[in-house]
Amino acid sequence: MESTSNALHDLISIISLEKILLIMMICAFAWVLLFIIQLSLEKLKVKLPKYRLLWGRLYPFIRLFIWAGVIIYTTVGIIAPHQNVVLAMIGSISIVIGLATQEPAKNMIAGFIIMLNPPYRVGDMVTLAGHYGEVTKLEWSVTWLRTFDDNTVMIPNAEALNTAISNANSGALDEMVAISFNLPVSVDHKKAMALAKEATQCSPYTFLNKPINVILGTHFNFGQHLQTITIKAYVMDVRLEKKFISDINVRVLDAFKNAQFYDAE
Repeated sequence: MESTSNALHDLISIISLEKILLIMMICAFAWVLLFIIQLSLEKLKVKLPKYRLLWGRLYPFIRLFIWAGVIIYTTVGIIAPHQNVVLAMIGSISIVIGLATQEPAKNMIAGFIIMLNPPYRVGDMVTLAGHYGEVTKLEWSVTWLRTFDDNTVMIPNAEALNTAISNANSGALDEMVAISFNLPVSVDHKKAMALAKEATQCSPYTFLNKPINVILGTHFNFGQHLQTITIKAYVMDVRLEKKFISDINVRVLDAFKNAQFYDAE
């Protein structure tokens, strides 16, 4: 008890109004610097969209290093605590770690783990806690998604680590999309596969640097056998996924109707 009282007395004695004001100024400078960096990265996303994912992923690490630098500098360079204070701080940190079972602490620790060993990054299209969308922001305690319905979803990081995560592009700007069509078994499957591949190649959203695969399958439904034509192709930008699917559907269905696989009406 006496050592704790001494540590508290030492802590109070090393904190002055000048030091508090200096620490506040440093924190304000760090906040302004981060704001400028974030604004610059947003402009780079517009000017260099090819590297949009890279710019988005830099900010969480820059923020982590800047605030870590602020904490270390203010603690060692400005406050310069006595050994007793350092020991008391270590004890306090141990208590915080011991409370990691509490939700806020669990989320922050999970966020730190995600940043160090990321299952997803800013710009990835992921299925997380039952929601599918683009990771727009990765914070200490939560992950933010934007779905194709233009909804913003906030997911606690502890929940993200406790569930299976499906990542559609894993850091790449493009992603693979699978689109299926059902046809009667009487249809010429070779012609149908050729038409599907040709229609996909003509889409302005198709990333032609990666292969287009057309897979044939069969299934039994409503008392009849059907053949399934599945197109597996890459869209050039993950944000264009829904437009890509719609465009492929229109082009392939038009090609099938012109080949009289479907009725024109």
